[in-house]
Amino acid sequence: MIRLLPLAALIAAAPALAVPTPVTVRVLSQGAKFIGTGMGGVEVTIADAVTGKPLASGRIEGGTGDTAKIMPGAARGTPMADDKTARFDATIDIDEPRAVLVTVKGPFKPAGVAVTASSTHWLIPGQPVVGDGWVVELRGLALTARREGGQVVADVSMLCGCPIAPGTLWDESRFRLNAWVGQTAVPLKWAGQTGRFAAAVPAGATWVTAVDTLSGATSAAPIRN
Repeated sequence: MIRLLPLAALIAAAPALAVPTPVTVRVLSQGAKFIGTGMGGVEVTIADAVTGKPLASGRIEGGTGDTAKIMPGAARGTPMADDKTARFDATIDIDEPRAVLVTVKGPFKPAGVAVTASSTHWLIPGQPVVGDGWVVELRGLALTARREGGQVVADVSMLCGCPIAPGTLWDESRFRLNAWVGQTAVPLKWAGQTGRFAAAVPAGATWVTAVDTLSGATSAAPIRN
């Protein structure tokens, strides 16, 4: 005689169905705006936080966003991004809540300034991330340095490419740049061009450091000959 299983048992035995779950990731520059295409974009990897299994990857592209929305310091929870603001979108199939590790690396312009950050989030089946998405902050400055004759010249910007210059939201007076000869710091001064600092520096200098005294962003770059 054929015995029929109760409905509850059949449901329990059936495999769980994966639910397509949308994910949006954005990256904010410390003390500035979103990082996007203008600075070469940002690489994104989403992986299972427990097993490390990759779930999605790609590149953040788009604009830096609306300065008026981002910089005044809107109330917590107020969206800063709009439809043109740089983002990475993915759809991940999951059948239960899953902790995921979001890792971002960038920007890639100019070469050698990329930094990395990671953040863990819970992904809920079918539940999109509201607001600006998962926003990860990259800390630091985009800094390069080189020797030109007897001078050391450094070019610096926020990681989003936002310009450092007198009278801007990123006024040059709040930045401190030094070339280092051993343990001796030689201050670099504003050179009259967006993001550029320079000074006569003795031979033997190897590094330039930069500090944004307002946001606390820092960076260091070797001096190229």
